[in-house]
Amino acid sequence: MSINGLLGFGLEVPDLAAAEKFYRTFGLETGARAGALAMRSPGRGHDEGILVEGPVKRLHHLAFSVDPSEYEALLARAAARGLRVQDEPPKGVVRDGAWFRDPWGTWVNVSMEPLGNSRRAQDLGVNTGGRTERVDEALWQEVDREPRPLRLGHVIIYNTDMLETERFYTEVAGLRVSDRVKGRITFLAGTNGDHHCFGIANSTHRGFQHASFEVASIDAIGFGAARMQDQGYTDIYGPGRHAVASNLFFYTRDPWGSWVEYYADMDKITDDWVARDWDTLPVIWGPHVGPTFFRDVLFNNLEAKPD
Repeated sequence: MSINGLLGFGLEVPDLAAAEKFYRTFGLETGARAGALAMRSPGRGHDEGILVEGPVKRLHHLAFSVDPSEYEALLARAAARGLRVQDEPPKGVVRDGAWFRDPWGTWVNVSMEPLGNSRRAQDLGVNTGGRTERVDEALWQEVDREPRPLRLGHVIIYNTDMLETERFYTEVAGLRVSDRVKGRITFLAGTNGDHHCFGIANSTHRGFQHASFEVASIDAIGFGAARMQDQGYTDIYGPGRHAVASNLFFYTRDPWGSWVEYYADMDKITDDWVARDWDTLPVIWGPHVGPTFFRDVLFNNLEAKPD
């Protein structure tokens, strides 16, 4: 594998002010970069999201951290596929490394920049299942009630040919398949141990499905979910626990129809992990929804079709 993990993503959006309000409420830090809006989890050393202004919301780019020993080989594989590799980033974007467009038109940035460590989360311990870690202390009265994301974990995109897209991002980019849900979604992993840092969902056209940011616990998810709803972002799904990758989740819809997720407690994998093709419900537990909810709501691609 060439890719360590996901550094960031980029979107075109019609209203940068609305985007900044949404993502700051979500808990990210924001700032201006060459006319674009840059976002990162507090304490991170690189921009995790870069938003540029455009007529409609569209997926703009993906950015991956590549092992230095594999960097040139990855670029050579892209060039061998007839893709134009360049050092100059697209207009309005500031990221180091090389750029090329995948066969469906999405800019891909690859960089030797390391993923870096996320800040340490507050640990109050648990008293359950034979574990006694809080004694004579009412620590939950002192808990941080405004938790912020620790890091960007993964992005899921839509595309027209899930298996062909999977083939490109494994053979050229150097990711590995960690699991699939038959006919719906492929999960792809790098070398950083996360079950997935990227995924492809089947759709009628290319698009951005969601970005997911790690938080410390189910309580951090709960506080974050309350903050989003208190500020009027009430198109939500969760909390719950996913069946594939096992992570806890809570989704909020952004102003243009995609989603952003708080997650915690995802499976970690090694080279011994064996990918499977699952035919299962998407969640272990969560809100009760109708049989078409995931197709018509959570995975409904509302992004404008490319010109």
